[in-house]
Amino acid sequence: MSRGILTAIIAALALLAFSVPALAKEGAVTKFDSLPTDWHAGQTYALGYTIKMDGVEPYQADRTEIIANTIDGKTNLVFPGVAAGAPGHYVAQINFPAVGTWHWKVIQGSYFAPFDLGTISVLPALPTSGGTAPSAPLTDAFAGAIPFLGAGAVAIALIFARTQRRRLMRTA
Repeated sequence: MSRGILTAIIAALALLAFSVPALAKEGAVTKFDSLPTDWHAGQTYALGYTIKMDGVEPYQADRTEIIANTIDGKTNLVFPGVAAGAPGHYVAQINFPAVGTWHWKVIQGSYFAPFDLGTISVLPALPTSGGTAPSAPLTDAFAGAIPFLGAGAVAIALIFARTQRRRLMRTA
């Protein structure tokens, strides 16, 4: 076999080997807008969440719902997700009727596997005061600013180092 044909075959095999991972279906993840710190029985929580294909691109599912089961498997709850706002964003009204440990997951459409959320502990119902139900806590407004603060600190350090270098150059 000639050297050119052998090189072409090896190149084709290498190209095929590198293209296979691109065809693999990595999956989808569900990211919540925010979650309550405590869950109470009988309390309704409006949970906003986004389904992201490969963890990056919003995915518009044909159907989505949050399913919760008691650990003993005797109770099965289904909370449908309703499209709200941006593509791939949904809101589900969650209400656990009883105290205990619940296992829950998100159905991310018919194409992707369910996203397992693990278990949560539901506490006793809050005493009624006639007020409105508490909503999920707001997300931290400063979380998005942290990278900018870090970049600003680096920029200030570079400016300071440059100024010090100029001072040393003048005195030498």
